[in-house]
Amino acid sequence: MRRAIAASNAKHEAGHWITGWILEKASQDLVIATNDVGDSYCDRVPHPDFLSLSQINCHLGNRIINLLGGAKAESLVCGNFNNEIFNDLVKNYKGAWPDYFIASELYRYYYRSLDPSVRLSFTEEWVSLVERTEALIKKYETFINDIAKEVLNRFRENESTVTISQADVLTILTSRI
Repeated sequence: MRRAIAASNAKHEAGHWITGWILEKASQDLVIATNDVGDSYCDRVPHPDFLSLSQINCHLGNRIINLLGGAKAESLVCGNFNNEIFNDLVKNYKGAWPDYFIASELYRYYYRSLDPSVRLSFTEEWVSLVERTEALIKKYETFINDIAKEVLNRFRENESTVTISQADVLTILTSRI
């Protein structure tokens, strides 16, 4: 059971890691909980200083994608997103609910910072970010699965977490390019 939890947590965090890396080179180490009470996370470099509204807007969009990337990666099964898994992860204060909540709150700021003369409807802009998230996750599905395999290779019954350094994650990523 703990191995299955570790694999799910690894896929989730790999989704955060790859979107954070591709969009902003912000991802650092991965820490994966091997039980259902532990805290998994993807370390990030601190937020940059912004010099313009367009930089803020770009960062907000990227951050929303990054937050959604975890649940999307965990709900990707053989190249298809399982909406039942995704919906379960983002509801009832379980799983990815905090990520989804933060993403939806950031989205309100993101949407309002878009130029009103060119932005789409509120829903269309959200769907666009979700589609960008899904495209990134699908593109890197093999990487995500490789991270889960690496976590299982490093799994030890007496340890509550598995840590994969940024250097090791980059090695896994570049082995697929």
